[in-house]
Amino acid sequence: MNDAHPRNFRLHYLDEPVLRQKSEPVRAFGDAERALVEAMAELMVLHRGVGLAAPQAGVPARIILVHPSLLPAGADTILVNPEIISAADETLVEEEGCLSLLSIASALARPAKVVVRYRNPAGETREAEAEGLGARALLHEIDHLNGVLYIDHLSRLKRKLVSDRFRKLYRELGLDQERPAGG
Repeated sequence: MNDAHPRNFRLHYLDEPVLRQKSEPVRAFGDAERALVEAMAELMVLHRGVGLAAPQAGVPARIILVHPSLLPAGADTILVNPEIISAADETLVEEEGCLSLLSIASALARPAKVVVRYRNPAGETREAEAEGLGARALLHEIDHLNGVLYIDHLSRLKRKLVSDRFRKLYRELGLDQERPAGG
């Protein structure tokens, strides 16, 4: 990550280009990355989320946060350059939402268990295995790093229904008036 990224972090929503970019690997975890993670944590708490990916804060960097209650004891909650190592064949269908879609949810099948390899902020390579909601959160946030939103896994009709509902609520909340031009 370089210093060209803005420091006025905010939650980014559907239709903003940063959510569709493939994120860049993080080569070193320095002050800029620490500031980004702090902002991400604040956004996650403010919007009552259980996970957040850097693109949702406007930065296409391969960093995600996952609430500690969803991960096994000892797993890091800040995952740098995470990648899925394995995913169970067994799936669970659960409601899934996204802060970048104003938490509008839809039923979605995801693997019941995943193993993820990542680096922690100290640069150590680690692995974590998660099940249920933890697996879903990891898959969801890693999707964000690849420019994929959960609605991309839905049928065309369901994707349109969720997108239309989001856009209506986005306008009703006046968020279209708050968004800076060009971003």
